[in-house]
Amino acid sequence: MEFYAKSPVFELPEDKKNQLAGKIQNAIQILKDDLSENDLAILEGYKARLSKNAVVTGHKTLQEHLDDTVKCAESFFRLYGNYFSEKEKMLILHACSLHDIGKANYIFQTKVNHELADGHIKGIGQIPHGFLGALTLSKKDFLCRHPECNEDDFSVLLTAIYYHHNRPDIYSGKELENYCEKYYLGYVRKYLSNENISLYFGNRNKLLFSDQNQKGQLSVDEDLWCEYMLVKGMLNKFDWTVSAGYDEAELAVDAGNKKLRHNVEKILSGHFRPAQVFMADNRNENVIVIAPTGSGKTEAALLWINGEKGFYTLPLKVSSNAIYQRVKEKYKFKDVALFHSDSMNSYLLESPEDVEDGYKNYEQAKLFSYPLTVCTVDQLFRFVYKALGTEIFAATLKYSKIVIDEIQSYSPKIVAALIFGLTEVKKMGGKFAIITATFPPILKFFMKKNKLMEGRDYIYKDFSNTALALRHRIRMIKGDFNIDGIMEDASAKKILIICNTVSKAQKVYSGIRDKYPETGLLHSRFIRADREILEKRIMEFSDDESKTGIWVTTQIVEASLDIDFDILHTEMCTADSLLQRMGRCNRAGKKSTDEPNVIVYDNESGRGKIYDKDIYDRSADLLGKYDGKMISETDKVSYMNGVYDTEWIKKTKYYMQIEDNLRHFRNLRPLEYDAEKAKDDFRNIRSITVIPESIYNQNYDFIQEMQTFLNTPHMDKGIRQILKSRLAALTMNLNINYGIPEGIDKGTIGTFDIHRTRLEYDFDGYTGRGLLLDKMEDESFFV
Repeated sequence: MEFYAKSPVFELPEDKKNQLAGKIQNAIQILKDDLSENDLAILEGYKARLSKNAVVTGHKTLQEHLDDTVKCAESFFRLYGNYFSEKEKMLILHACSLHDIGKANYIFQTKVNHELADGHIKGIGQIPHGFLGALTLSKKDFLCRHPECNEDDFSVLLTAIYYHHNRPDIYSGKELENYCEKYYLGYVRKYLSNENISLYFGNRNKLLFSDQNQKGQLSVDEDLWCEYMLVKGMLNKFDWTVSAGYDEAELAVDAGNKKLRHNVEKILSGHFRPAQVFMADNRNENVIVIAPTGSGKTEAALLWINGEKGFYTLPLKVSSNAIYQRVKEKYKFKDVALFHSDSMNSYLLESPEDVEDGYKNYEQAKLFSYPLTVCTVDQLFRFVYKALGTEIFAATLKYSKIVIDEIQSYSPKIVAALIFGLTEVKKMGGKFAIITATFPPILKFFMKKNKLMEGRDYIYKDFSNTALALRHRIRMIKGDFNIDGIMEDASAKKILIICNTVSKAQKVYSGIRDKYPETGLLHSRFIRADREILEKRIMEFSDDESKTGIWVTTQIVEASLDIDFDILHTEMCTADSLLQRMGRCNRAGKKSTDEPNVIVYDNESGRGKIYDKDIYDRSADLLGKYDGKMISETDKVSYMNGVYDTEWIKKTKYYMQIEDNLRHFRNLRPLEYDAEKAKDDFRNIRSITVIPESIYNQNYDFIQEMQTFLNTPHMDKGIRQILKSRLAALTMNLNINYGIPEGIDKGTIGTFDIHRTRLEYDFDGYTGRGLLLDKMEDESFFV
């Protein structure tokens, strides 16, 4: 009897191919006005490929899969073996060689080998093969063969195999024994050609954690947990790589050639700034670097990575996209990956002529196969929740360098996750660099509290005094925006207004637009397609030296868009946000500062609701020192340090949230979170996806065709993703932390998790107010 690892993939019958081609042709006709030329080319290309012979993936035997997984691991260790101890490599290879042995059970084999079709077993559920495979491990044999290991190491190996898929263990001991007796023991003996094989049901009691007998509620020693994450995470990496049809877990390794580093050095032409020199010299250390705007932080980070496997993390998708494009285009380094919740669409747009190539690039980005990945932190640090399936993140960071840009931009919960996560990364052997314009002392306090000590575990360096130009002069005003005064300046200057809420931004915009038509508005309450138009417009406005006028925005420009205005009018906020906002004004320090160019309005907007009221008040009080004066980069650091002074801030909610979340992560037990719950909790954003009624009606035919098209069997994954992304472009995410506004349907559109809303949506293709929460659409307009 031959044992197989998975089912074969058959070529579609001719009638099915013709049916699919007809569906695609119909979609092209209906969607041609809604899709880009690239998207239409993708659809046409896929239709053409249906006429060719499809590649058939034949049966892969179980032994072939296990051998390929081991080969993948061995090939990896030839590149990165020096990052691992001999014992770690042995445990990982051992897990790779045995992880799927539980597939040698009769029920599984009937599902992947149609020649074994057996009507008598119809309806019998199979016990996950990871559970079965772990029962074949003998602790006595393992310890005899590996005297360098102890019982804890055996438990790590056992648990990695047992839970290498994310399956709940709902089976009693009796159920497991009965299943093994009927469907597993005899077959695994045949597979191994060894009639003496025994099953060790007591192994379940040796697992590090379990759904059974409340053992999952026990904590696991952190060192042991890190060892488990390493073995399980690397097993998943190699298994998933081979299962996806790839031979190598790592692509285009840059550690030898250091192409990216050399390209950066070539661009800099030997003119290194102080922060860049420091990070290049300390490439083998963990570092925290304070570097103001214009210090060349991005280049400094890439020099520090030095060709090793790296991750460059940022707070927002927009800023991640910008760094990704910068690395590819400015530094001519094509082997960089982009990974965030919308990155699939970026890959498809890069390969319009070949959907499969775009999807392949996305798949390999998810496997962390590239030498450099630009991503948002939520894609990496979910492992702090101890959820099954997140171990690969920590395991990959063991042999990587991670850059965290602008850590002060994150919420207290994410700050806690980062600090706790960096503690584990350091424990496992990975390297980190935090690069930021300001670094609140409270963060250093919590790092020390979590055993990350300056001088021992990282080097701290402040380059705020190296800024050559003074860029900002402050004026504080008690009250609201002086719209008439702002409009007077707008005829000769670029004016940026930042409001703390969308509703306030809409109100300010409405008050200006009628009197001053050259006014733009950007916030989060536009559908994605329109927001992209507005982001492009504000960038072009910023870059065009001949343009003057006004843009009204919200916090979304703080760290996401590389824009530069002459004058900033902003509502007061907390110090970290305020300094980020200042970075959108006079970035190069070449504009006049004879008159105040940062005007701050203390009107208490968002105080206590968006911003912690105590930190808001302290930020406003300490800013008063600079009213009417220049504020240097060193002053900004002192200002930030004063606001986030460790002793003072201990009394605030901000401090308590970081402390409580750090305690939560320390005390978390395995299996408390699943991967999906961990992702949602990390982001901590309560939102729903909505489509304005006017947009829905304008695109009715497109949406109906989408529902039919996406429900078509055998449709290519890349094609599905393209169409989903086009539908997503017609929607927006609406924050519901403060409740769901009236005028939003409770039900969703078909199978899409999208709600229609009768709230008015205002955008004319160039400008507009976006979604108005206080105004319904005129329903008679749609009759």
